[in-house]
Amino acid sequence: YKIPINFNYQACNDITCMPPETIESEISITIVDNNTAISEINPEIFSRLDLTYTKSETEPEKDSLQSMLESSGLFLSLILIFIGGLALNLTPCVYPLIPITIGYFGGQSEGKTSRLVIMGLLYMLGLAMTYSIIGVVTSLSGSVFGTLLQNPIVIIFIVVVLLGLSLSMFGVYKFKLPDSWVAKAGGAKAGAFGAFFMGLTMGIVAAPCIGPFVIGLITYVAAKGDPLYGFIMFFVMAVGLGFPYLFLAIFSGKIKQLPRAGFWMEGVEHIFGIILIAMALYFLGPILPKSISPYVLPVFMVISALYLLLIDKLGNNVLGFKIFKIIFSIAVMGLAVYMVWPVEKLSPDWKYFSQEDYSRSIENNNKMIIDFYADWCIPCKELDAMTFSDPRVIELSKEFDVYKVDMTQSMSETTERVRNQFNIVGVPTVIFVNSKGEEMNRITGFINADEMKKILEGID
Repeated sequence: YKIPINFNYQACNDITCMPPETIESEISITIVDNNTAISEINPEIFSRLDLTYTKSETEPEKDSLQSMLESSGLFLSLILIFIGGLALNLTPCVYPLIPITIGYFGGQSEGKTSRLVIMGLLYMLGLAMTYSIIGVVTSLSGSVFGTLLQNPIVIIFIVVVLLGLSLSMFGVYKFKLPDSWVAKAGGAKAGAFGAFFMGLTMGIVAAPCIGPFVIGLITYVAAKGDPLYGFIMFFVMAVGLGFPYLFLAIFSGKIKQLPRAGFWMEGVEHIFGIILIAMALYFLGPILPKSISPYVLPVFMVISALYLLLIDKLGNNVLGFKIFKIIFSIAVMGLAVYMVWPVEKLSPDWKYFSQEDYSRSIENNNKMIIDFYADWCIPCKELDAMTFSDPRVIELSKEFDVYKVDMTQSMSETTERVRNQFNIVGVPTVIFVNSKGEEMNRITGFINADEMKKILEGID
């Protein structure tokens, strides 16, 4: 086959330019079938090339999720996505959903098991709805997954919702839809609406869960470019994520159906109300001044424990519940003391990332660790607390230039530029660069110190 070539060029310096020129030429290529040995065509080229492929130990794994979904039918793909969603419950991002779910459904005092099942389903579907919308928008827009939690307005909204729910636990008011609405809904209970709304809100909380599976799905959906298909994929994954909370909701709600009803039930509601307030303060942390943020939640925990021990007398006539309150209060105070107890925090000698330092590291042929994190990212904190604090990792990190990139305010111009430069989809993301300036590996999500040590030892 003969292929015509037109090469357009123009020579310029900093003063003037020559007129544009065009060179026309033609190249010949030979097309062969799969049975033809590669050495039979253009031997003068291929005889000098070593075409043997050897995979490096530090070479990043190819995205197997995309190939797996492409080779599977829709039904099998949805099953795989659902299982992947279930597996996300093993990541630390979803930990906050556990006390919130217990706190909300534990205070539901009415109804049968069937009603708790319906409310749990609505909670799960609400969570899945928000999570899937965020996932599709992220995959089609290129923004960082889960960045709603870096928006102060969204944080304040979540805090207000949790505080509002907690006040209902203390009897300030009760959720009740207008009677006309209930009649039109065929007698639906008010709690059903509250459960679905709670699920919608908690979808934002669950969204920062990030890892290879979620990044793979984002990449796959973005490549498809079909919002409806992407919504279905993320919705099924989010249903898998929320499925265990259906059972947690039923179990939590059953607490109020234990025998021997009495004032102790109001004491149970007060405990759940305290849990919801604690979670509200937890989410408020990233927008509080850093000087007081670490102490707000522990101080509240101590005050709450003293309140339960000394002031809230509801249910003290039931010996079993009184013993539980005492043990619970002591445990909360102990945890609060542990959270503020001063300990030596070991870590690599991190520097905040700048283009100047990065360019200098490239010029000096220095190896690099670049850690992308956010204040609202739980796995980021676990990496710092359990992986980067390991003495073996710290010792190996001395061979690297180590940089932190703060993605908390991900919509800022500086952060967006760095995100696009390194193609960051979510946090945590840690990039490892060798002495030649080549990216050798990247991790998304939490890994332990042994895995980190192995990666660092493989970078030269």
